Amino acid sequence: MGTMDFFQWHWWAGLSILLFIAEIFVPGFFLLCLGIGGAGASLTAALGLGPSFQLIAFSAFSLVAFFTIRPLLMKRMWNAPDVRTNVDALVGQRGRVTQDFDPGLRLGRVSAAGDDWRAESVNDRVLRVGDLVEVVRVESNTLVVKPSEVN
Repeated sequence: MGTMDFFQWHWWAGLSILLFIAEIFVPGFFLLCLGIGGAGASLTAALGLGPSFQLIAFSAFSLVAFFTIRPLLMKRMWNAPDVRTNVDALVGQRGRVTQDFDPGLRLGRVSAAGDDWRAESVNDRVLRVGDLVEVVRVESNTLVVKPSEVN
């Protein structure tokens, strides 16, 4: 089997179909882009162009798909705005003061989401052990909290 035998449209089409199927099992849309490249190479082979043109078409179609279609799909599929994870999930949570806040530094400790955190108060109100607070934001490993309206 010579190199010309391999570089036929149906081989490229078969490769593309396999890549599209494999994309189902692998996240990230990378194989989809390669499959699009294979489809472009298949089209080039069907037009009767040689192996060099087919490889160039495969590369070009794959790169164009990678830089155009993939970002659109990633943005659409992986951005779920209503699902917050890790520290973002702490914002809005309530917690209890586990160590009195120092009035000058506004620093203390708070138990929130099952963990004990270093915390900073947004105002000068003295927070004591047992007071209920609400997480305003997270800065590094410190919760920024405000006194909760509901005790």
